[in-house]
Amino acid sequence: MKPIIKPLILILFSVQLSFAQTFDTKLISKDSEINFAETQKRGIEKKGVIYFVEKDQQTISAYKNNKLQWQTNVILTCGKPSVGEAKIRYIKFENTKLHIVFGKHSFAEVDIKNGLTKLIAED
Repeated sequence: MKPIIKPLILILFSVQLSFAQTFDTKLISKDSEINFAETQKRGIEKKGVIYFVEKDQQTISAYKNNKLQWQTNVILTCGKPSVGEAKIRYIKFENTKLHIVFGKHSFAEVDIKNGLTKLIAED
């Protein structure tokens, strides 16, 4: 039974990637940064890609032509912040990276090509 589990997981994952996402265009910004304390916006559109902070406020997804390209949970990848809530507070688009602030003063970077996420600093 075990040999069949891996193919099933791969099939489920590939099916998930093909689902289209619909966005409320009012939640997408053309600006390069979003401070969640100041706006209801939840996504940034740059170069035909939407970088969207999902409802859990921990996950960032990249959508191109309304199809999921990659997804990363910043909190699971970087760990819970030592101070503040375990949610994204700020996102900024810069060339090849998304700069993320989560918790009170925890900082991460996300590669816009593949969603590779790394903790940068925490104070």
